[in-house]
Amino acid sequence: MEAKILEGKIIAGDLQRKISDKIQTLTTTGLSRPCLCAIQTSEDPSSAWYINQQEKLAAKLGIDFRKVPMTEVADEKSLIAKVRELGEDRSVQGLFISMPLPAGMDPDKVLLAMNPQKDVEGIHPTSLGLIVLRRGKLIPPTAYAAYTLIKSTGIMLRGKKAAIIGQSAIAGRPLQLLLGEARVTTTICNTGTSTEDIRKIVNGSEIVVACAGKPGVIRGEWVKQGAVVIDIGTTEVDGKLQGDVDFEGAVKRAGFITPVPGGVGPLTVTMLMENLMTAYDWQIHCG
Repeated sequence: MEAKILEGKIIAGDLQRKISDKIQTLTTTGLSRPCLCAIQTSEDPSSAWYINQQEKLAAKLGIDFRKVPMTEVADEKSLIAKVRELGEDRSVQGLFISMPLPAGMDPDKVLLAMNPQKDVEGIHPTSLGLIVLRRGKLIPPTAYAAYTLIKSTGIMLRGKKAAIIGQSAIAGRPLQLLLGEARVTTTICNTGTSTEDIRKIVNGSEIVVACAGKPGVIRGEWVKQGAVVIDIGTTEVDGKLQGDVDFEGAVKRAGFITPVPGGVGPLTVTMLMENLMTAYDWQIHCG
């Protein structure tokens, strides 16, 4: 029996309706609509695409959207100045800075200039630190989407074992903390983990999250029968997106599995908007 396919767009649709309803309630009570501002720092196609997706979804949900063009942040000094300016602008509740930054710009300096209450990408040290302290507010959308998909299966998480292949700051590391909070025993695999060890760890795990950015790094026959498999990898190969998991092999063994594309991706931008709503509430309650 093949695995149940976890489609991100279905969960995204439900969350979007809730966000839209909340915004309508805000406006009917005389409060302002949430505002998201995206700073485009380069001509990177994926960054430009992501900002475009944000703008489209914002329009759909009733969120105000602003975009700062590259011409206004052409160097590190002007970018930091703009980030600080928007951090003090009370009409903006969420700030997105496209990454990676152009060569010569220090991402640490730019991030530290950000108001952490507006960090909808969840990459400011304060955002990640609060997750470590079990007080997470703004969680990296990719990890947030993966965790939401895992919870959507309805399985009891406590006591399960999870394998996370990849340890980036926006996926593997925060997801390890989220699963740990749910009392899941997690093992992180990285470039120092041998293929044989990855095989053994995956085979012994009820939850597998692949976020290494290496097509097919997880073979289908490694997957434990009935496991939840979340594939975050998206690499273009011969004009098509491929995940980190051998889908055709894994779907025959897993209990639940995300496709690529169509799994984590469609949910990620919605989680960014969910973060915007959290940031909006946070700032209102802090005065």
